[in-house]
Amino acid sequence: MPIVTIQQSSGRTLDQKRLLVKRVTEAFQEAYGLGPEAVTIFLQDFEDDGWGKEGLLHCDRRTSANPSSEA
Repeated sequence: MPIVTIQQSSGRTLDQKRLLVKRVTEAFQEAYGLGPEAVTIFLQDFEDDGWGKEGLLHCDRRTSANPSSEA
């Protein structure tokens, strides 16, 4: 019984999340021969100030990539 956690930045629509959960479930059904009831998926959204890459918070990376957006 697989448990899948998908961590992502926020901003996806409910329809996008529904499609993702459907497709991931289908992939496990095909690959492992499981019924959909056996697959649990958690979606964990992070705001831009809740994760970083290359030593910078994501919110700071967006600002430094587009300096004209600074107020």
